[in-house]
Amino acid sequence: MTMETVPWIDLIGFFGGGVTLWGMNRKTIIPLRFGAVGGNAVFLIFGLLVPSYPTLVLHALLLPLNSYRAWQMIRLVQEIRVAAEGDNNLNALLPYMSTIRTSAGSILFRKDDKPDRMFVIKNGTVHLDEIGVDCNPGDVLGEIAVFTPDNRRTCTAICTTDCDLFILTNDNMIQLYYQNPKFGIYLMRIVVARLLANWQDAEARGRLV
Repeated sequence: MTMETVPWIDLIGFFGGGVTLWGMNRKTIIPLRFGAVGGNAVFLIFGLLVPSYPTLVLHALLLPLNSYRAWQMIRLVQEIRVAAEGDNNLNALLPYMSTIRTSAGSILFRKDDKPDRMFVIKNGTVHLDEIGVDCNPGDVLGEIAVFTPDNRRTCTAICTTDCDLFILTNDNMIQLYYQNPKFGIYLMRIVVARLLANWQDAEARGRLV
């Protein structure tokens, strides 16, 4: 068989297969989806011309599905870029949080406790006992423990004044971490900022010794 003897309709099918294989060979999702969309479009034409109704129906269903998934991934990448360049405003997450009021002297959590929720201070001051740091309105507490290897609180948090707190449970926090790029970027910024602060504090103490 030579190229001259291959029916031109079969060449369309071969081309569709080549586009699909190109997409499947990509290492990232968006090119893979684009390859799938291209292959679906070509096989849709192939199914119409043969005609092959199973091929036609299959790729008529796959084309909008793969197009939608490609659009979702592009939108996700755009959201991550916006989140990385934006501020650390958590107002969009407040609907997922509940609120509590605590009195001065209340202990929010103790060191080595199993974490069950994170806190955002609305009003008041919370003291982190082991490191001697006071946290004020807008600060986030309790988010690091979820990501520690032993899944334990790293210090004790005590309310030094009456406090109004927003609360996000662990389950909701983990779901939002995977589903909301802005929240994931925000948490990473908090963790990195604290690591840098600890490093700078240790460096300052080393100079004093």
